[in-house]
Amino acid sequence: MSVKLRLKRMGGTNRPFYRLVAIDSRRQRDGRAIQELGYYDPLKTPKTTHFDEARVLRWLERGAEPSGTVRQILQRTGVLEKWKLLQEGVSAEEATQRVGARLAKRTEKKRKPRLSKKAKSKAQAASAAS
Repeated sequence: MSVKLRLKRMGGTNRPFYRLVAIDSRRQRDGRAIQELGYYDPLKTPKTTHFDEARVLRWLERGAEPSGTVRQILQRTGVLEKWKLLQEGVSAEEATQRVGARLAKRTEKKRKPRLSKKAKSKAQAASAAS
């Protein structure tokens, strides 16, 4: 039996809400899961993700394969990086510190907000008028 870490769709029509689950790969998308690990809510701003990191790491150690979307979520939160460090023999505390430092650097780099076409044209008109 191969186990996948994937999202199970919940919520109503046009109101998606997902649970992060460990499930047999042969089961349907919303089938009975082996274990629920957390949730992902794409409708909130910013998108909300909450899961039990220890359980996810345990399933990864057992050979569970994350789906593409779950892999992106785990990369964004630093869990995959921590798992790779643990596989290399780094202690759990040191792996947590390294991942925390990298996530802190990632949040320090803030992008300039994008302006809409109207806002750009207004800004150009204001600068040309002065």
